[in-house]
Amino acid sequence: MNNLFKTCPNGCYSILSSSKLIVAEGELKECSSCGQLLSSCNKERYEKSNQDWNSEEGTWPSKKDYARLLQRRKKDINHIARLLSKNNADIRILDVGSSNGSFVFIAKNLGLQAEGVDPSEKAVNDGIKRGLKIHFGFLNDVGFEDNSFDAITLHEVIEHISDPIALLNECARILRPNGILLVGTGNTDSWTRQVRKNKWDFFDMNRHGGHISFFSPKSLNQLASQTGFSTVKVVTHFVKFYEKDELPHILYRTIKILTELLNLPAQLFNKGHQMEVYLRANKQA
Repeated sequence: MNNLFKTCPNGCYSILSSSKLIVAEGELKECSSCGQLLSSCNKERYEKSNQDWNSEEGTWPSKKDYARLLQRRKKDINHIARLLSKNNADIRILDVGSSNGSFVFIAKNLGLQAEGVDPSEKAVNDGIKRGLKIHFGFLNDVGFEDNSFDAITLHEVIEHISDPIALLNECARILRPNGILLVGTGNTDSWTRQVRKNKWDFFDMNRHGGHISFFSPKSLNQLASQTGFSTVKVVTHFVKFYEKDELPHILYRTIKILTELLNLPAQLFNKGHQMEVYLRANKQA
């Protein structure tokens, strides 16, 4: 099988070793240097799974999920504004992998100059119909000018990328000096991943099309150091040990309540299931 990864894509170029984690695509490989976990899938399987996102529905949340998403994205934007020492109205922000633009919509309503970019044509067209400024294509293809943005967001994008160095280099180019890049993804160093092992939901390519590369704060910091960024803030949240369909309802609810007690210590020790890592562009004006 022609696997996507021969060496670690984070700039370690270290030998990939056995992780002993077996998923549908085969055994996950592990970087012996930064601990990055990598899929064994081939290019054809990877490209096919990424087509799951090319739909008009995109990733726009249901009414039920919108309130929770709004709360999370408000926190993201508040962190970005504080790190930039700017008011929302003075921040030009780009959401990479925007789909049909739920984050662009939220950011625009909070007063930011918000744009998106995505290679899913159907989703982009739906976002444009909603009155949002979304560009069609991959980030490298759009050709933004140097120093165009104060901030860039990658919400659940980087786990889809086979060449993250190229992606972050392009982000560094179009960010202004001291600009902020927010990377949101799963945390392989989380208590959830450690308990769930190969059943961790981020590993499930059938459920999450295109997931091939899995980060921890350590491995993302390694990537940042290779691309002109420095890590300035890490936020992790959420602990989950079982899925709903794995236990009787009453037992699932009981364990869910108990695991919620772990949310605060998980945040304190960066052991949450999901993470947002804030990177600063280290370039001169």
